[in-house]
Amino acid sequence: MYRNLLVAHDLSVEADIAVRRAAQLARQHGASVTLLHVIEEYFPDRMMDTVREAAEVALRDAARANDITDYQLVIRQGRAANTVTQAVQELCADLLVIGAHHQQILERFDGTTLERIARHCRAPILLAVEESPAPYAKALVGLDLSHCSYQAWRAGYRLLSTDAELLALNAYQPGKKADRAAGHLETQRELLRQALQDERAQVPPEGPQLLCAVQQGTVVQALEVALREWTPNLLVLGSRSRGAIEQAMLGSSTRHYLRRPPCDVLISQ
Repeated sequence: MYRNLLVAHDLSVEADIAVRRAAQLARQHGASVTLLHVIEEYFPDRMMDTVREAAEVALRDAARANDITDYQLVIRQGRAANTVTQAVQELCADLLVIGAHHQQILERFDGTTLERIARHCRAPILLAVEESPAPYAKALVGLDLSHCSYQAWRAGYRLLSTDAELLALNAYQPGKKADRAAGHLETQRELLRQALQDERAQVPPEGPQLLCAVQQGTVVQALEVALREWTPNLLVLGSRSRGAIEQAMLGSSTRHYLRRPPCDVLISQ
């Protein structure tokens, strides 16, 4: 269960989508909502009060439009990525909800604001892009049997209602021993089933229906097939891959789907 939701709101239409999703999740989990706006530009002191008041009005309007009654407003000044990450920790948020981010030219070299937040944020991050605020019915999680992907699976499990389905998908590449692929595929399926049984013992008994599958191909290839054929409305990913080089940065598949979200995306450390 999630009890303290933090919405990073940049006063855009996309951020309003994040507020709608936070409102739905707050009702589902009985959670409180904090709406955070970060002022990145520098303003003279005489103008700052006016800017803050305008931001507060916009945030209150967003909360009222979505029938959020248990909420607080936080207005801060600074670099967006750093300020949002600090706010998650200081406010003890257990889920950060954020809207789609428009990449600026300079960010192509350093990653988007969302990617920088994802590298350092210790709470799960929900990228909300679907305009419909209906509860999630089908969620897909990429599970590579790493600690990070297990964490993501747990985050997705806790987010979903008991009416939802959670499909754990493992990508398997047979390599040069293609003639033994069938046997290896079945072994991989058994490893996945056993891993999920172990994980099931660490989460509350009441939760979504659990499914699992192994698909040949790269992670992105396997996910693309499942996204096309199973049509989930939530994609769940770990923020890092298994590779040693990528332990200090976002995994390539996570970065890919943050930039091209096919549906709402939940990422976890």
